[in-house]
Amino acid sequence: MHYEELCEPIEVIAYFQHGKIIPLKFRWNGRVYKVRQVNGQWKENQGYAQQLHFSVQVEDSDCFELVFDTADFSWQLARVCLEG
Repeated sequence: MHYEELCEPIEVIAYFQHGKIIPLKFRWNGRVYKVRQVNGQWKENQGYAQQLHFSVQVEDSDCFELVFDTADFSWQLARVCLEG
């Protein structure tokens, strides 16, 4: 397993409903990853805003930590855990 800290901006397609966010797909390094499951989620306060963290698993079993920033509605890829 290979862990890496990234903090790179990414594009995410997410489902917003009843105050919840569910990431569905994201693009990183020119490739689109489909989220197979959300393993966990947590919040961190950043002044008046929050950062919402999502630990997600994609179809090939790699895990990623996605972060949604409520201050500017941006997404970033914080960490990656690659199987290979």
